[in-house]
Amino acid sequence: MLWDIRTRMKPALAIIDLIPQVHRTPALALLRRAVLEGRPATFRLTAEDRELAFHDAHVQLTSPIGARVLKALYTSGQLKLKKPPQKSLPALEAYIATEATFRAEVAAILQAEEAKRQRLAAIIADPESARPEEVTPYLIDKVMTARLGHGATGTIQIARMTCHRALVPADPAQGDRVEDRWLCWWQDASGTRHGDA
Repeated sequence: MLWDIRTRMKPALAIIDLIPQVHRTPALALLRRAVLEGRPATFRLTAEDRELAFHDAHVQLTSPIGARVLKALYTSGQLKLKKPPQKSLPALEAYIATEATFRAEVAAILQAEEAKRQRLAAIIADPESARPEEVTPYLIDKVMTARLGHGATGTIQIARMTCHRALVPADPAQGDRVEDRWLCWWQDASGTRHGDA
């Protein structure tokens, strides 16, 4: 899952805490299982919904889609509660109501990522089509790998500028854990060097 999508999700335990008197840990385990299986309570999740509903990491995250799953588990009586359930959960429902906004943001992020991939593919196909402001060490590395092969060093023309990639051997004086470094750089029309130092 892309980082920009994860930043639009909330910690799952914070969303679970919107349910009064819930046992947090069993609720988190049930939410995770329901999303992974894709069949919480009375509805099915699509593959895309499963991916966007829950992110299992050091801090588990959930989206409004996951909150909707959590509410379904609550209304079907599958969550362990310390007291009888309430008729409404306004805080949880308010987060669920943001699902359309969340989906629109995800669609915009995915569209931007696809545009970046297509632009990178176009530059790899024709390096001279790049604009000077698009040149970065990352771009140089990608173009050189595609054009000259993995691990190749040397120069290549991108955006009518000579771009370089070199391998700098590790300094043995710095210890065993230091690795060789790849450097990518270029000079602009005024002769100023940009990129890795």
